[in-house]
Amino acid sequence: MGLHIHAQQHEIKQAYRKLALQFHPDKNSSKEAEAIFKEVNEAYEILGDARSKFEYDQLLNGIPAASQPHRDPRYRPRPPGSFSRTTRKMEMLETMREYLKYALMASRIALLFSAILIADFVLPPEKEQKEVLAMKRGQEYRGTRSFKMELKDGETMSLNRQTASEFQQGSVIIIYNSSLFSVPLILENEVTHFKTEIPVSIYGNFIFLPFVLLITSLLGTFYWKGVEFRFNLGVVNCFLMLLSFIFLRIHNF
Repeated sequence: MGLHIHAQQHEIKQAYRKLALQFHPDKNSSKEAEAIFKEVNEAYEILGDARSKFEYDQLLNGIPAASQPHRDPRYRPRPPGSFSRTTRKMEMLETMREYLKYALMASRIALLFSAILIADFVLPPEKEQKEVLAMKRGQEYRGTRSFKMELKDGETMSLNRQTASEFQQGSVIIIYNSSLFSVPLILENEVTHFKTEIPVSIYGNFIFLPFVLLITSLLGTFYWKGVEFRFNLGVVNCFLMLLSFIFLRIHNF
């Protein structure tokens, strides 16, 4: 309903009336209006009642509502079964609370993984020499021709036209790899000492990914307010870790 957690009853009523008029089927004929109107009514059933609103606020803050005293000392609890049914939002929060431990575990694993990635990037690289067996033309994209460089051990690398001209068949190249995951960082011609960085890699154009993962995993591990926020961070960290694993295997010039 677009309300802050400390909204007063008159603010809740005002927001409800505004949304009810906006999405009432008699006023709005769109397909989504009826579903939104039902959700607005369900939300008002919770927020319009002092006790159920308090329980909902506690769920948002990650605190079991039943274990806390009511903020209003004059409040008297109603008999069991007299409360309105919970909304899908409250059910979702309860589900998030149940699986929160797994989300926290994912954030901690992501924190460790991001630290390893950053260490892999900053540690001195390792060098290896390889012979270029062949240079083959690749696909043309938007007027730019790519080339495939085949190395002695069967590995291939994609190069643009300008970079490919610096590496010829039969030449020996030096590849600078990261120390932990052996991600290619720099390619050097052993004779001309021409060097070029590898842009399409987790330590090239996607270097922001390990640092973003570090920030989100720190928040997911050490920020202790709000079940929904911590759970969602756990999901985000799982997704970022998956992307990081994918980009660890992608490296082209």
